[in-house]
Amino acid sequence: MRYAVTRISRFVLVFVIVTFLVMLATRIGSKDPIRDLAGGQVGPEVIAKVQADYPYIEQCSGTLTYLPCMAKQYVQWTGDMVTGQMGYSYAQNQSVKDMFIQRGPSTFWVGFWAIVIGLLIAVPVGVYSAYRRDGIFDRVMSLGSFASISTPQLVVAVFLLYAVANRFEFFPNVPDYVAPWSSPIGHFKNFFLPSLTLAIGLGAVWSRLLRADMILTLQSDFINLARAKGVSPNRVLWVHALRSSILSLVTSVALQLSGLISGAVVAEQFFQVGGIGGRLVFAVQQNDILVIQAITAVVVAAVVLVNVGVDLLYAVIDPRIRQARALA
Repeated sequence: MRYAVTRISRFVLVFVIVTFLVMLATRIGSKDPIRDLAGGQVGPEVIAKVQADYPYIEQCSGTLTYLPCMAKQYVQWTGDMVTGQMGYSYAQNQSVKDMFIQRGPSTFWVGFWAIVIGLLIAVPVGVYSAYRRDGIFDRVMSLGSFASISTPQLVVAVFLLYAVANRFEFFPNVPDYVAPWSSPIGHFKNFFLPSLTLAIGLGAVWSRLLRADMILTLQSDFINLARAKGVSPNRVLWVHALRSSILSLVTSVALQLSGLISGAVVAEQFFQVGGIGGRLVFAVQQNDILVIQAITAVVVAAVVLVNVGVDLLYAVIDPRIRQARALA
């Protein structure tokens, strides 16, 4: 119980700090946040409507009153977010909530399949590289991992766009969102290359982490005991050793979620996936403050919640952690 309360408290603290700092960043240098929110060069009618819709948004000034003024606006904005009133983008003439409904699924699937493809690369490569340590396969995979980690996602996106997407009609250059349950093939065609753009680097990093942990685990006493008892090599490798070596991999997957957002911006721009990343870039360019704050809040909440879930998953993977928490 105490552990759960601690994690929830940390979640609230991180959420408040990050979202408040983002609010401050959107207002720095802004001479008129109401005009920014309305979309810049607009008429007095739109300005009056924005002021009526968001009376709490104002220009804060003064050394002693600036932070209290921003804190007051932050509390009111948080209250709107909790009730589902995410705001309205006058630059796009669309509510932020509708924007998430329209664009959120594309970003979710790009990130989800990037993690899946990355794990499909990392697990077999990492396990077999550790099992055949310093062999030909291990040396080739080490070189390939180093090259993949050193290659920016921008370069990978350009290569896949021109070497694959533009040469094979199977992959559309301008994909529309297709749900996996409505058309699995169409969904694969739309999201494979954007997800692969992110997955190549992720798989390389994860395979190196898993390889290092597997090498240590395979030298452990309980592995030697399992072999002495006659447990099959495949079971020793893929059950006993892998389960004890996977904690670092799980941690890295959770930590990479925030990085997937920046990577999704690159993938969405090159492959024209109508996701949240592209919308965030446009919002920053337009200083669309409510959109920036809403996207940040959702991303922070998702990343922190996933990390809490990973902490709970540790106890499932390793019983020693569950016992330590029970005694704490």
